[in-house]
Amino acid sequence: MIMCGRYTLSNKGKVKEKFNKEIIPNFNIAPRNDVLLINKEEKVCVMNWNYNPSWAKKPMNLINARSETLIEKPSFKESSRCILIADGWYEWQRERNIKKPYYHFRKNELVYFAGIYNKSSGCAIVTKESHKKFSFIHNRQPVLLEEKDFSKWLNGQDIFESTISEEIDFYQVNNKINNPKNNNPDNLLKFNKNDIINYA
Repeated sequence: MIMCGRYTLSNKGKVKEKFNKEIIPNFNIAPRNDVLLINKEEKVCVMNWNYNPSWAKKPMNLINARSETLIEKPSFKESSRCILIADGWYEWQRERNIKKPYYHFRKNELVYFAGIYNKSSGCAIVTKESHKKFSFIHNRQPVLLEEKDFSKWLNGQDIFESTISEEIDFYQVNNKINNPKNNNPDNLLKFNKNDIINYA
């Protein structure tokens, strides 16, 4: 199952405070959207969330890269390191034919996803096995970085474990977030079982 196919960056105050950047809050960032990240030169910039190796004859449109095979895979050998800036992500729990979306976040803080990029195409989020407390939702999660490890990651040091996952809270949300066009603060409301929804 693919993971981390949707996330958020909505905390204007935190982004301004830490990076002196103005953003338009986005409550439903989807693949092929332009996203805010820190590149290997440690500069904050915008890049498309859609990674393709330079040698690929046809678009591969990769949005995730598994940490376990990051060094081995030909697709990622020419990549540079980056850090995607977020304040939470969505993941779906599948039960038979029903998919239930959950929002994962760090209270009042930004979260930082380890990433890779290719200047000629875009970026992808590096993933790992999920932390035990939310692995029942999905078996994969983004690799979460601590600020003290930014330079190490960008300079090629593999940092796939941190204590940040232990700080992540989560709750179920309405499945209207399945549609990327639904992009408003209501996306972050806790799921109400009285809501009329159509699981898809």
